[in-house]
Amino acid sequence: MSADFKRVESCPCPMSTCAAPAGSLCRTGKGKVAIQYHTARFRLVPQLAKALSVPTPAVRKPGSVWAELPRPVSAGAEPAGHVRLGYARASTALQSIDAQLDSLAEAGVTRVFSEKISTRATQRPELEAAVKLAGEIRSSGVAVTGLLPPPPGRCSSPPVRGRWPFSPTWR
Repeated sequence: MSADFKRVESCPCPMSTCAAPAGSLCRTGKGKVAIQYHTARFRLVPQLAKALSVPTPAVRKPGSVWAELPRPVSAGAEPAGHVRLGYARASTALQSIDAQLDSLAEAGVTRVFSEKISTRATQRPELEAAVKLAGEIRSSGVAVTGLLPPPPGRCSSPPVRGRWPFSPTWR
């Protein structure tokens, strides 16, 4: 797939009927994702100025209901703020996560995701929710730090280390 659509989406659409902000797709008059980008928009990109059309890629779901996408963060721009997200987990209902929660509170965590779920579980809904929220926050230009304290009595990091979309801090 060509990266042309990324270049086009880096510019806002100048069409008054669309007016899609930078980072979002072009839309039709009926509020759907356009099948192709508006000519006035893709001609703002020098490499595409002579193109006849630039189709919306299938991954962007042309024809679906239009929604504004998160705006891209400018390269080299300072973060608009900072958020600390935390994740605490215990394997069984008999184990307590209080020490982990206290550790996260001391570290100034803004939002804590916690669950009691087996180490062998392949899906961890709260961890996945934390990763999703972190991605949404980062796409809006806010810096995110993830804090995952090791379970009490352990010094190893959790097995999900590579799944965070940012640099986690281990306590």
